Amino acid sequence: GKINGQIEEVYSGQNIVKAFNREEASLAEFGETNRILYQSAWKSQFLSGMMQPIMTFVGNLGYVAVAVSGSMLAIKGVIEVGEIQAFIQYVKNFTQPITQVAQVSNMFQSTAAAAERVFEFLEEPEEDVTAAHGAAAVSGGAGTKGSVCFDHVKFGYQPDKIVIHDFSCNVEPGQMVAIVGPTGAGKTTMVKLLMRFYDVNSGAIRVDGQDVRDFNRSELRESFGMVLQDTWLFHGTIMENIRYGKLDATDEEVIAAAKAAHVHRFIQTLPGGYQMELSEDAS
Repeated sequence: GKINGQIEEVYSGQNIVKAFNREEASLAEFGETNRILYQSAWKSQFLSGMMQPIMTFVGNLGYVAVAVSGSMLAIKGVIEVGEIQAFIQYVKNFTQPITQVAQVSNMFQSTAAAAERVFEFLEEPEEDVTAAHGAAAVSGGAGTKGSVCFDHVKFGYQPDKIVIHDFSCNVEPGQMVAIVGPTGAGKTTMVKLLMRFYDVNSGAIRVDGQDVRDFNRSELRESFGMVLQDTWLFHGTIMENIRYGKLDATDEEVIAAAKAAHVHRFIQTLPGGYQMELSEDAS
């Protein structure tokens, strides 16, 4: 996992690596990670390769035991030679599945390691999408006027590390507000709280006089148009990406939205225009 992550980072950020002359440092880091992987991988392969010969040897010991004890009993006339043959067949049937399991023992180890990560992810508690106060959810969406009130908001991503200590603010419908401050001041955090990506520790945020925790998360977010700092485009056409927020939008509505965002002319200059296919990384 570490070596794959490093390769992906260096490959996708190769311009940064070149610009800061980090080739040798990246190679040294890769060499160290690769050495650790090599040490564990050859041990794993060696031990898994040893399992089959060991199991074959143990199985052969079983054949010897059956042959020796069987021949002694046959000489005494207790059993027939055919019964010895039958027992040898039984031993083979018994040891064969054990040998097969031993062959894939290293795969079992890898599966167990991978399963730990998967189950750690699956065991994370689900986010509550409903109204947090236990009351009936307030309907959001098209009827929202747009007044926003932060009322003595206190919040920290961890309870012992508070980011916003006591923030109050009233924004009237139609008013334009710029939130300015240095990195880490809590600008993005305020927007995340407003859209209920997180809930406040104390205080309240109200939209049109209603606490945002009285909204279902999905209905609350229908009231907002959010332009992210880091834009993510999906694999598909430009038109499909613009339509992502309203899947039933007509082509005319998509073009109108593009004109409103001043990207219509730029899109027309691209090969294929609105039907240009974008890759996953939007290159």
